[in-house]
Amino acid sequence: MSVQETKLKSTIYISGLDMSVTTEALHYAFIPFGDIVDIQLPKDDKSNEPHRGFALLEFETPLDAEAAIDNMNQAQLNGRTLKVAFSTPQKERFDIHKAKVAVWDSESWIQEHVVDESDRRAIEESKAVAEGFDAMQNLENETAGPNES
Repeated sequence: MSVQETKLKSTIYISGLDMSVTTEALHYAFIPFGDIVDIQLPKDDKSNEPHRGFALLEFETPLDAEAAIDNMNQAQLNGRTLKVAFSTPQKERFDIHKAKVAVWDSESWIQEHVVDESDRRAIEESKAVAEGFDAMQNLENETAGPNES
């Protein structure tokens, strides 16, 4: 298991936090389940609130994170019911309306999604064929519409 995977499996997402909750309060509430590596209470720069109502808490081991979820999901903290679950990776945002090229034309997308070198060659060959392709070629004597034969 990679360091990134271990970190992800050791990190929990805690939502439903009251605005009075601090990192110290979270540390005190979650330390019974294992050694805590990091606590993040993300803040909204556009708001005067101390945080956004959720936290990310990383434990030393995935087993500690699992114990915290089992024991603290739906628990009360400062009068609010917590929702506690494993954290999921933040998805890369892609705005299709701002894209000037198809995602599969991007080298990084191809590297991530193409299975092997033969697939990469097939894509390059299809691009080369498509560049010289004229859909109207050899259609001078053809008529559009139903075939009257």
